[in-house]
Amino acid sequence: MSGLTRRYRHHFALDDVELTVEGPSITGLVGRNGAGKTTL
Repeated sequence: MSGLTRRYRHHFALDDVELTVEGPSITGLVGRNGAGKTTL
């Protein structure tokens, strides 16, 4: 996945994100509230 951008009105939740997950694996996302983890 590359070039992922998601915004809500004038606030960017994700901006030009690139993500590669090699499988099989267990992957977790860590970050503060509002960082875009759920959106990703």
